[in-house]
Amino acid sequence: MENNSVFNLIVESLPSSQAKRLVHGRGGVIKGWEQINIEVYPPVLWVMVYQSLDETDLLKTLNEIASQAQGLGIEAIYIQRRFQKDDPVEVFYGSDAFIGIDHRIIEDNLSYWVNLGRNQNTGLFLDMSEGRAWVKANAQNKHVLNLFSYTCSLGITAAAGYASSVVNIDMAKGAIKRGQQNLALNDVPCVSNTFIAQDIFKMIKKLTQKGPYDLLIADPPSFQSKAFDVRRDYEKLLTKLKPSLAPNAQLMLCLNSPALTPDFLHELVERVFPQAQFITRIKNPPVLADQNEEHSLKVMLYQLPA
Repeated sequence: MENNSVFNLIVESLPSSQAKRLVHGRGGVIKGWEQINIEVYPPVLWVMVYQSLDETDLLKTLNEIASQAQGLGIEAIYIQRRFQKDDPVEVFYGSDAFIGIDHRIIEDNLSYWVNLGRNQNTGLFLDMSEGRAWVKANAQNKHVLNLFSYTCSLGITAAAGYASSVVNIDMAKGAIKRGQQNLALNDVPCVSNTFIAQDIFKMIKKLTQKGPYDLLIADPPSFQSKAFDVRRDYEKLLTKLKPSLAPNAQLMLCLNSPALTPDFLHELVERVFPQAQFITRIKNPPVLADQNEEHSLKVMLYQLPA
């Protein structure tokens, strides 16, 4: 894909009232852009560069966007270079008014707080947009357990989708607090929303007592030092939570490790839930196209027997 094609890819999605990913260079489909992702958090264009590279094409594209910024609904363009110490953010266009502040954005008619530049992660993983859409459409009347909830976006979509109850758990207190703040931004029909800041393995008994759950959501980090390793701990966690699941419960199991294929989850589920049925893999948004789909984000749905 040539430089002008990347420009066209970006501007065809602008202006936008919704936060979304515009360029997924890390999928390897766009030659020369393999270490670049671009997202829009209206009215900010957020550019992530993951390794040192020749930025000529990138800067040319951003200059073109800046020249049309007003018509594209862009007030600022920021570049975060992840390969440099402390992930510095350059103001490429506009002012620094949106850096390091809580900034309210919208996705699928739900509001979330993000913060651009405070940390590597903004507070909302935009690659999970289709996962959130599925949860919102399938949570009605279900008791939902949202593991590794981060800022609780999946739990909030469940609450917006008329879940009976939602339990969000993450070991990061700041993420759970942000989840509570995100919930407060939205008028959701589910009134039973629980937020727990604790290591999941230390809360198995309490989580089981709050069950049984009709939908278990697990979106773990691939590796979190001393806390969780998907190769070592994913199966152990599901085994421990097995008694907390209702008959006919659904499992939404996520995996964002390029090193592990869908077979990793299929084999894991077969060992822990031998009677479970694989339903489908939720399709990633087209922008997340990958030269090898087995390496891309995997959001897999399974159903337990009645």
